[in-house]
Amino acid sequence: MNKSLVAFCLLVLLSVLLVVPLKPAGATTVFSDNFSSGNFERWSQSFVVSGASQSVSGGIARFIVPTPTAGSNSCSYLVRDGFTSTVNSTIIASQDILVANVPNGSPQGNGAIFFLYVCDSTDLGGNAGNIGIGIDGSTLWSMWIGGSLIYTYVFQTTGSSPTSNTWYHIVLTINNQAQTATLAVNGIVVINVSQQEFTDKPHPISLMSGMGEDWWSDGSGQQEINIDNVQLDISDASTSLGIPNNIYPLSPSPNNPFDTPNIMVTPSISPPFLYPTQKLMPVDVDVFIGLTLMGVTILTVLVGVLIAVFRHKHSAK
Repeated sequence: MNKSLVAFCLLVLLSVLLVVPLKPAGATTVFSDNFSSGNFERWSQSFVVSGASQSVSGGIARFIVPTPTAGSNSCSYLVRDGFTSTVNSTIIASQDILVANVPNGSPQGNGAIFFLYVCDSTDLGGNAGNIGIGIDGSTLWSMWIGGSLIYTYVFQTTGSSPTSNTWYHIVLTINNQAQTATLAVNGIVVINVSQQEFTDKPHPISLMSGMGEDWWSDGSGQQEINIDNVQLDISDASTSLGIPNNIYPLSPSPNNPFDTPNIMVTPSISPPFLYPTQKLMPVDVDVFIGLTLMGVTILTVLVGVLIAVFRHKHSAK
C-alpha cells in the first residue's frame, strides 16, 4: 500500500472521529408507553371519578369525563411515579393528543381541560411543585404552574389555537438550570415562561396523563380525549424505579391537580390562523442526522479505498 493510500485512510478515519461527536448528549428516556399492550400496566396509579372512564383501543388511550357543574371538577387520569428531578435537570414530557371538542365560548381561565402534568410525587396537586398543560375555555393552549406560594395560569402567546378532532404532538420542557418552562405544539413553541418550581432542590416527581375537565364548566354532556406515545425524558436521570404491574385508585384530595389557581396571567395573543394537522410522531432528528453522516462517511471510505487500490495496481504495472 503506497503512502497516498495510507494518508487517505487516516484522513477518512479523522473525519469519522469528528463526525460522531456532532450528536449532542440527549435526555435519557425514563418512561414511554404507546399503549400497544392494550392496558395501563406500565402506570403506577389511576383515578376515575364517577361517570368517567379510561380504556385502550387500537393502541390509543381514551379518556371520557362527564362535564362537571360549576365549582367542581371531573377527572380520569394516570400517574407514573419513580423519577427524580434535580436543580440541573431538564425534564421533557411529551405525548400525542386529540381532543374531541376543544372547549370554547368561555373567558380566559374558565371551562379549562388538562391532560399532561409533571408533579412533585409527595403532593400531586399541592404546594411542592406542579407544571401542567391543557386547553383553556377560550380555545387557547394553557400552562398551569403551581408552587409553594401561588398558582400561575398562563396562555399561549404565539402559534395556532387547537382545533377539535385533530392530532397534536405536544412537548412540555422544564429546564431547571434556565428556570424556564416551554410548551411546543407540533414543533412550534406556543408558551415560554419562567418557573422555579423544581429549581430549589431535588424532587421526587411523577408523570400524569389523562383527562380533567375543570370546575368552571357548568353543563351537560361529556368531554373525550385520545392519547398516544406518552414519554418522559430527564437529562441527568439515572435508571427509574421498577415498572409497576398493579393499578390502584388515588384517593380524592382537596389538593388534587385541578384545584383553583390563585393567579391568572393573560398575555395578549393575535387571532390565530387555524389549520388541520395530521397526527405527528416524535422523531429524533439528531439520531437521523448522525446516521446519515455516518452512512455518507462509510460510503466515502469504501469508494476512496477502491479508487486507491485501483490506482496502485495500475501504477505498479
